[in-house]
Amino acid sequence: MGRRRRRKVILRPKKTLPKIFTCPHCGAQLVTVKKTENGYLVICGNCGIRHEFEERPGWMPVDYYNAFVDLYLEGKIAPPQQAETGGGKEGEEERGGDEAL
Repeated sequence: MGRRRRRKVILRPKKTLPKIFTCPHCGAQLVTVKKTENGYLVICGNCGIRHEFEERPGWMPVDYYNAFVDLYLEGKIAPPQQAETGGGKEGEEERGGDEAL
């Protein structure tokens, strides 16, 4: 007589929303969305571009990131300007060390 065969159960992993995002300015995957006292802070760990949002009911971190990218593409958020004089001072210190040798 015939045997009963068992079916293999195929388990598919559940898809989750990302926690680290890509920066629209520098392209690094270092943008994080942090909850603060006043709302949410979206900040890039590489170039330092940041924006703070008020907390909105029903929004998840990915929604704040998308709003951040939209504001960047509209030109309402600009990356912080790095002082070029700071780089020159470091170069002078290095040259001073070379002259002493």
